[in-house]
Amino acid sequence: MLFSSPVFLLFFAAYFFVHLVTPPKGRILLIIVGSTVFYAWWKASYVWLPYLLMAIAYGGILWIESCKRPEGQRRRLAITIILLFLPLVFFKYTDFVYGDILGPIFGLKGPILNLPLPLGVSFITFTLTAYVVDISRGRYPRIPSLSTSTGYLLFFPHLIAGPILRPVELVPQLEHQRPALHARFYIGLLIFTVGLVKKLVFADTISGFVDPIYSADAAPSAAQALLAIYGFSAQIYCDFSGYTDMAIGLALLIGIRLPNNFLRPYISVSPVDFWRRWHITLSFWLRDYLYIPLGGSRKGRIRTYVNLFITMVLGGLWHGASWTFVIWGALHGVGLAFVHFMRGVFGRGRPLEMPRMIAIFLTFHFVTLLWVFFRAPTLSKAFQILSAPFVGNWSGAVAYASANLSVLILLAIFAALHIFDDHRHIYVVARRLRPAVVLPLVLVLWAVAMTLSQGASTKFIYFEF
Repeated sequence: MLFSSPVFLLFFAAYFFVHLVTPPKGRILLIIVGSTVFYAWWKASYVWLPYLLMAIAYGGILWIESCKRPEGQRRRLAITIILLFLPLVFFKYTDFVYGDILGPIFGLKGPILNLPLPLGVSFITFTLTAYVVDISRGRYPRIPSLSTSTGYLLFFPHLIAGPILRPVELVPQLEHQRPALHARFYIGLLIFTVGLVKKLVFADTISGFVDPIYSADAAPSAAQALLAIYGFSAQIYCDFSGYTDMAIGLALLIGIRLPNNFLRPYISVSPVDFWRRWHITLSFWLRDYLYIPLGGSRKGRIRTYVNLFITMVLGGLWHGASWTFVIWGALHGVGLAFVHFMRGVFGRGRPLEMPRMIAIFLTFHFVTLLWVFFRAPTLSKAFQILSAPFVGNWSGAVAYASANLSVLILLAIFAALHIFDDHRHIYVVARRLRPAVVLPLVLVLWAVAMTLSQGASTKFIYFEF
């Protein structure tokens, strides 16, 4: 059930009506029931999984709390986290280990399980890891009730693809619900509309030009490769940030505020800056629950570089069980380590600093070129696309550009508007302009988005993870 699909809009209309007539004390049950229906719509046979993981997390917290010895608590925490990760490892990495790691060594071929990946299992696992660690270490002062904890996990706007929430970000809001109709409703509608336009007008349209290049057997021409490289960079941002905008908007419609997950990442001045702006809740998760436990920057420069590299390799592997994701994560790790190395040599000021526009240009192209590994189905396809602008055929480039002028215009519009893609601007619009001015514009944007999509939408990219 995609946020951008007509069936979801019908689901949410029914959910919102029940939300309006449900007293605050009953809304946790409504969230649990509604979110279960939302999750089961994709594949009902997997609906048990989030409940099983919630039971492991909640039981693990009680088990940890019952132990008075710090070393015993740490041991029980480790066991609980391992149990939480077992379904993720089983469903997502068994075939990868069997076919891509053990296969070349022992001559094994083909997948051993070939099971569909449960929807959102990576995000569910990370969310519950934050839940267990934060409560067991006192970052959240108490254990929420089982019903509130279940609502925290299942809350459908963030269930499938984040933002990755910590208890302090959602539990208090679930326990102290706002009035059914409130001041945030209007802002939520505007943010959802922005996300809908990103998804249907930009991401889905661009994918129609980019996906055939990545799926073709033949090597692309130079012009095709450039469209694949730059097009996917815009596509994945509009797709994922569009999902996040819709999630944040939906939550605001029912009185819940979720953290933002993007802050104009393509104007970053370094790879470090990029990961402070892209998928922010994942970046903070990797920092707090992986990088810092590995030692962070507390054990010298070399160990800092190694910890950054390990963190990003595992972050890449979290995105997908493929060598392309491992390389994507490893190269980002190298980029982060390089920035820290340069700061260690030169300090945070000049001469490390360069003109801002040059820094943005270099960072954008570093990120954009690495997206090729993220998107390509195989390493050979990734290298085909990356090499094509240098060794590919440039004949017919002008004709190709003319034939694909619509997507080039769309990419130019995206580039021009990206600097304004900030929820703070939406809050300003909501405060300064009357609904009588904004609502007709919202209706026009919805009409354009629905017309272009013709009632259909492609799956969100991050649903794969």
